[in-house]
Amino acid sequence: MLKNYKKSYLVINIILGLMVTFLIFNLLVFKKSNYEFLTLSILIPTVLLILIYGYEKKNRRFKYELAFYIFFYCVLFLLVTYIAGLFIGFTSNDYKLNLANLIHNMIPYALLIFISETLRYQISRKGDGSTLSFILVTLVMILVDLGLFLATYDLSTGDGQIKYICAIILPSIFKNVALLYFTKRGGMLPSLIYRILLDFKLVVLPIFPKFGIYFDSVINTILPALMMFIIHIQIKPYIVEKENPNYNLKKKVFVKYVIFTIIFTIVLVVNLLVSNVFEYRLLAIGSGSMTPNIYKGDAIIYKILNKNYDPQVGEILVFRKESKIIVHRIIEVVEIENEGKIYYTKGDANADPDGYPIERSSIVGTVKARVRYIGIPSVALQEVISR
Repeated sequence: MLKNYKKSYLVINIILGLMVTFLIFNLLVFKKSNYEFLTLSILIPTVLLILIYGYEKKNRRFKYELAFYIFFYCVLFLLVTYIAGLFIGFTSNDYKLNLANLIHNMIPYALLIFISETLRYQISRKGDGSTLSFILVTLVMILVDLGLFLATYDLSTGDGQIKYICAIILPSIFKNVALLYFTKRGGMLPSLIYRILLDFKLVVLPIFPKFGIYFDSVINTILPALMMFIIHIQIKPYIVEKENPNYNLKKKVFVKYVIFTIIFTIVLVVNLLVSNVFEYRLLAIGSGSMTPNIYKGDAIIYKILNKNYDPQVGEILVFRKESKIIVHRIIEVVEIENEGKIYYTKGDANADPDGYPIERSSIVGTVKARVRYIGIPSVALQEVISR
């Protein structure tokens, strides 16, 4: 039996080694970065391995637990980053997202993801016990990522090389190490969920938060490592239960699901409030001009100004002044004949009024409530990026 295992490791590692060599050769010589070529590059060896050793269908111990955790954390990450994008701005997708291009990009990329995760899963099963197999399959996945974005950066310049390293190579290393861990623990489903939510967005979403290439690199490098660490901590109770029959796992898991559901609901509601879809919206406060009634780092819920509503002295307005959104209190309302009303405002913490009139067309809405502290992360992030 041991000899058979060693023989299977040898065959698997030879195939993976040839794949690594071919993909490196592609980066240096062919320089092909289209989905079809890269999919075919891993499809043939994957089919070959399945034909030789069969397809492993057995579910992993933590399949559904990991699927739940990964779905939760990925959605949470997307919601938080897109909320941040409302403060720091968005950048448009490089792809032209018309129907033809969506189909042209989505189908090949979806196939590439599926074939990649099939290969990773097969190696996690058939190569289990061979560290070299895990290293080689991770190298294969990293090289596929590098090939996929090879044409995105000008590698003939130092700046392009640095960007390629920061934006592609480093995040790919951490992502693929984490995906191998997820696959080993939970099978193919958790890794597919991760890639559909975080990778597939590249070809389907029209806009992305405008963090900048280097900040994006930090986020995309840290995220999979942090997720892997947190999930490892969270599946420990299952291992403890196996070793200790008296451990009440069901109760622990139920409590976690309840907590996660509450957090997810809160984040979803916050996201809806800042989505500019509903009448009530959320805004983080980035200055202390309204102290002590509204502090820096608080958030306010404001109601979009109705055309029939007439703001009064004492109400807090949300209005635009040039490119800024300002939240100050009305101190005077003046009606100008044949022109309508104008409003004068002042920050509660400021010694002097703002010194300029606010026309009705500049008013976004009126403040209805304050939520303490929840704007701190967005304000801090905006300050870091603006430095």
